[in-house]
Amino acid sequence: MTENSLMRLWFMRAMFVVLSGAVIFVHLVPLQTTPARWPTPDLLLVLGFAWALRRGEFVPPALFALVMLFADLIFDRPPGLYAALALIALEMLKARAGKLRDMPFTVEWASAGMAIIAVILLYRLILATLIIEHFSFALALGQTVLTILCYPVVIGFSYVFFRLTKPVLGEVNALGQRL
Repeated sequence: MTENSLMRLWFMRAMFVVLSGAVIFVHLVPLQTTPARWPTPDLLLVLGFAWALRRGEFVPPALFALVMLFADLIFDRPPGLYAALALIALEMLKARAGKLRDMPFTVEWASAGMAIIAVILLYRLILATLIIEHFSFALALGQTVLTILCYPVVIGFSYVFFRLTKPVLGEVNALGQRL
């Protein structure tokens, strides 16, 4: 199966939905009965950002928005707020993906990290402005740091199991468009 075939495109989109569903399921499974002392990283956000920076066509905006909206509803967050912020950040990262193609991994990681910080910070600021109950600042800071640290792990996982790489110069997608 070549990297740019139409079948691979739809397979990877389906895998994004399956992996997102698995992350949501694992997050909902009660592994302990006491409140968590450590925050959990937002793996949905990292997965979307990692795949969008590597192969933007595998994560179309409508699919990402639906997955994040479903997560908002399941995780009892204000519906659409986190999804909208994540979608804006995802599209900004996709716009920069071509420029990051020839850069070292640390630049890509820093760009994704800044997008993660922006999403979580804006989410907390909007919740604070609207006086909606939210988790503590220390927990949000810990979640942000852990989410950024999970980025290389998700990239490694995606490469090992799905051969998700950056497009090379001159490569075309399944529709014949330059990547």
